[in-house]
Amino acid sequence: MNTYEISPGRNAGIPIPVIIFLAIALAGSFLTQNTTFGRYLYAIGGNPEAARLSGINLRRHVLAVFCMMGVLSAIAGIIYTGRVGSASPDAGQLLELDAIAACVIGGTSLMGGRGTVFGAVIGALIMASLDNGMSLKSVDPYMQNIIKGAILVAAVGLDMAGRRKT
Repeated sequence: MNTYEISPGRNAGIPIPVIIFLAIALAGSFLTQNTTFGRYLYAIGGNPEAARLSGINLRRHVLAVFCMMGVLSAIAGIIYTGRVGSASPDAGQLLELDAIAACVIGGTSLMGGRGTVFGAVIGALIMASLDNGMSLKSVDPYMQNIIKGAILVAAVGLDMAGRRKT
């Protein structure tokens, strides 16, 4: 089959979930960097009290973010169900460490107010490569969690060291 032929589940050789991922990443990047709403989110993340005192409606913006996360979770659930072919209520359970580590590796601060969408994407690619490499090297699953936890602690330590300098 020609790789440029459009077939079910692929568009020009690129899987549809990858196209959806890139579209959401681009929309998220545009939203956070080019809109007032995005600037407000960074302000709320950096210092909620200062943001409130400057006139930002915290409840409305936090509610909007939770609504967007609900929609994104639904999209991820639909893609996962389509990929696996079945649904289970515990899909994605215990992957919180991976998500947090990917964001921190990508430059997002746990203290808030810093980070970019594409930084989180790079962090996710690094974590996926790490997972794949450890699986190929037959590293025990409990050791994989220890290694990922150590990487997360190191990334947070570097973030805190960078915060002290500024």
